Order: sequence, then C-alpha cells, then structure tokens
Amino acid sequence: MTRLPAHYETVRDRNDYEAVEGAVGPVDPADRRRFVAVDDPGVLGRALDRPTLVSTGVGMTGPPHLGTVGQIVTAITLQEAGLDVQFVIADLEPYHGGAPLDRVRALAERYREFVRESGFDSDRGRLRTQSEARDVMHTAQLLAPYFDPDSWDDGDDPPATEWERAVGDAYDAAEDGPTIDRSGPSSEAAKQHSAVLHGVDFLHPLYAGEYEQLVLAFGVDERHLTPWARRFRDAAPVEGSIAGLYTRMLPGFDGAPKMAKSIPGSGVSLDMSSERIRERIGGDDGGDPAASPVFQAMCLASGYDADRLDRLEAACESGGEGWDAAKAEYADFLVGLAERWRATGE
Repeated sequence: MTRLPAHYETVRDRNDYEAVEGAVGPVDPADRRRFVAVDDPGVLGRALDRPTLVSTGVGMTGPPHLGTVGQIVTAITLQEAGLDVQFVIADLEPYHGGAPLDRVRALAERYREFVRESGFDSDRGRLRTQSEARDVMHTAQLLAPYFDPDSWDDGDDPPATEWERAVGDAYDAAEDGPTIDRSGPSSEAAKQHSAVLHGVDFLHPLYAGEYEQLVLAFGVDERHLTPWARRFRDAAPVEGSIAGLYTRMLPGFDGAPKMAKSIPGSGVSLDMSSERIRERIGGDDGGDPAASPVFQAMCLASGYDADRLDRLEAACESGGEGWDAAKAEYADFLVGLAERWRATGE
C-alpha cells in the first residue's frame, strides 16, 4: 500500500471518520473520488432540512497551484449540487504575517476574478476576501474574549504517519525553497488577530443565525481546523453543528510526498509556462495510480466524472499510448487555466 492511501486509512481509524462512498448527501456519486473522509456522514443529507453552509477557501501566498485548483473545483462541485457555499480568499492572513498590503490586495483581486471565471457563481454563493467582510470583523471583535490562543493544539497528537514523516523530511530538506515576501510590518498582536479572524470566518454564519450547520471542506491535512472551530464555538455564545468534509492530497513529482510550494519541483503552478506545464505533466510515466501525481490531480483538480476517472485509472496503470494521450489532454486543460490566471493580471 502506498503512503497516501495508508495515511487516509490511519486518519479515518484514529478519528472515527467515515470513508466517502457514492453520493455525499446531494453531491453526485460521480464526484466521490475527490473526497477521502467525512466526520459526520449524515451532515449533507440533512442539508435539505436544515440551513447548511459549506465553507472553504484558499490561503494566498502566491499563484494557484494544483491543490488550489482542487479547492476551487471542489467548491464549484458542491455549489452545483445545490449547496450554499462560502469561498474565502484569505488576504488578511498574509498581511498580518508581514506581506505588503498593496501586493496582497492586487493578488486577492486576481484570485477573485480567477475563481469566478472558473465557474463559481458569486450571485448564488459567497465569494469574498477577509478584508471586505466588515460584519465578520465585527463578530471577531465580539468573540475575541472567548478565543483561547492555545486552542489550536488539543494536546493529544498521535504519532505521525509514514506520509506525514516523509512530508516533514521534505520540508526540512527544502530550506532554500520559495518564500512569500514578508518585508512589511507584523506583530504578535497581528498574528493573534489573524487567528481570531480565521476562526470567525467559519463561525460568523452560525453566530449571525443564518445557518444551523457548517461544513468545512478542506484537504485532509487540514482536518485539525474542524475540532479547532468546534472548541472556539463551544467557548463562545455560538450555536450550530460543525462537520468536516475532506479531500485527497496530491503526491508530488520526482518522488516528493506532497505537492507544496515550499518543496521545489514538487508541483505545478499556474504561473509556469505552457511548455513547463506540459513537460511536468508528460513526465509522469504512470504505474500505480495512487502514487501518480497526474492521476491524483485528475481526481481532485478536474471536472472528470467517475466513469472517466475509472478509464483514466486503467490507462495510468497500463502506461503507454493511452496514458500519453490522457496526460496530453489534461495538460491542455491546465494550460488553459494558466492562460486564464495570466489574464487576471493584464
């Protein structure tokens, strides 16, 4: 068993999560491959009877990469299933960490345009930055007295899985990887304010009485956000249920355990040239689909349905001309996204 499937199984066992089989509430069964775990399997089924918001978003440390594309496609998929979806562009998070404000604002507007142009309906859902949501900031001030700075860690960390150890080793070996510009001012107060606001990005719709259920949809490596949000909710005058719906991770290229901006050469970014994207995608020779960066990206960061992914999985396992054709088609899709991203900066 390869590292990531074993990691998913261990995470489900340790947290009593359910595997996602078939439909997730109103979500079409064709989209089952993008999800690997849910900590409340009935939550989306109850969305028909109880006001429910799915909340997701992106950190904003640079151009979108395939994991970012996966988050955007997942949000669109959930919206098309009839769910209310909030997509937050976390612009204040890097600003509080020292990123220059003018750069943050310009990048946030590019992200907004890219998410909308990719198919997210901002009239039906919530597509917003942190800095424009004054009502959420107001709630953050009211809930700040209930925030425990130590609540991030519940003090019960289990041993790292093989995959988590490999990711940690890769980060340690990538000391000279790309970093975000943090030449602006920052402070401990700014970082604490950022943490409070991060939690209230989730809790505000419950606090305001707009929804009874909140579903946090993130990659499974960010599963800690769900119990953290629950602890904040329990300490504050906030009512409503919080569940987590988790997507797969992407193994990196050249043997990297994870696609990550801070692991050089591990992924595909939309600021790459068309030639570099085609070269990176074309370099995956196939074999084990669970270890293939390209096939796993097809499962998360594409609009392929279940039948198509079944055929692509077989092509990946077999390799050869069929897999070469599939990679070329997927590279065309990514090149189109890169052109769309570049157009946001023109």
